[in-house]
Amino acid sequence: MVVIKNVQKISVPEYLNEKFFTDTLEEGLRETKVTLKEINFEWGSNPGDNYCSAIYRVQVKFAKWVDGKESPVEEQLSLIVKTIPITEATQFLEDVSVFIKEKQTYTDVLPRLDILSRNDKFGAEYYHSVKAPVQTIVFSDLKVEGFKVASREAGLDWNHASLILQQLGKFHATSMVLAKKDPAIVKQYTRGMLSEDILMKSDTFEHMFGGFLKGLIKCSASWAGFEKISANLQRLMDNFRRVCVDAAKPKPGDRYVVLNHGDMWTNNFMYAYENASKPEDPTRAIFVDFQLSFYGSPACDLNFFLNTSLKFELVQERREELIKVYYAAFKDALEYARFEDIPTYEDLQYELRSRETYGLFGLFAFLPMITMPKELAQDNSIENMQDEAFKQRKMDAIFAQKFLNDYQKWALKRADSLGVFGDY
Repeated sequence: MVVIKNVQKISVPEYLNEKFFTDTLEEGLRETKVTLKEINFEWGSNPGDNYCSAIYRVQVKFAKWVDGKESPVEEQLSLIVKTIPITEATQFLEDVSVFIKEKQTYTDVLPRLDILSRNDKFGAEYYHSVKAPVQTIVFSDLKVEGFKVASREAGLDWNHASLILQQLGKFHATSMVLAKKDPAIVKQYTRGMLSEDILMKSDTFEHMFGGFLKGLIKCSASWAGFEKISANLQRLMDNFRRVCVDAAKPKPGDRYVVLNHGDMWTNNFMYAYENASKPEDPTRAIFVDFQLSFYGSPACDLNFFLNTSLKFELVQERREELIKVYYAAFKDALEYARFEDIPTYEDLQYELRSRETYGLFGLFAFLPMITMPKELAQDNSIENMQDEAFKQRKMDAIFAQKFLNDYQKWALKRADSLGVFGDY
């Protein structure tokens, strides 16, 4: 009989049962038969950190079968179980096939990227997935390998930001190599966060993220010298869906395309710390959550990341240095793969400028959520954000933060100086 442990008394769906985890182990470990002994459930993320999924950390104890007999050796494994319940509010996720895309990324794309690179590891190990009764995918627990998530509220310092940008450079570069070897892969990754399929079919997206834009418009209207910028933000609100779609979709002047991670902010990558003499400096970085990946301009990932995930002083003072760190890793990975026609740094600069509105989206839609103190974030969900009274209370509390005001003032002035508001 399998022992079930649930110390935190979390709500666990019925289908996450003995059969599910037996199937998970047999598929993931490529074993003919295993006997499950114990299942121990914990939350895999903090409340309010994930809007569209429920994440569980599950420790399992089991025995393999060898030569028709159960082994006396009991083994233990820690798994991450990600469930994507589709509700009326999250139907848009089903419409853009996030489950199928993420499964394909883990089972097909990432293993090929590992081979085409210097054996860089870009994601966790895939174990098992089911589409019903709830879309669910199981991975290895990166925490066991020493990885952990950096603080989303504090923002990344130089060591964390530069390391993940090196990893992103390698990921982007290797995806170009893959696309050259297998051009059909590009057509399988056309829909990202700002695709027409999401924005034009779903009111949820505009209700949720448009609410943050309204909060910024209200706030900026009270800032001295921001009258024109506030008016330009209102014009964006009036044309919300079209501007957001145009930020991501292919343009005639695009210099090159890569596989974008598609959701490049702090909770979607993890760090390992293996230098005992510098325990706070990360040594490795890895990505999680590939459900919104798409082939498009590399500046979509970069501008989104640079507008959502860094310490304020870092983005103010060392933005250009970070971009150069990214490009050096990108170029090196392409040279390693003997890729012809490597994009130049000037090509990258062109892409960054042409996709500034993508960064603007990150600034108004994600920065307020990402930097939100934990006490404000605990009841965050897509469903709650549909309630106008709830959303208004949340917005008032969020936009009362001086840090957020200072960050957005600086970023909006920068966008204005570059002429970004003339891009839509």
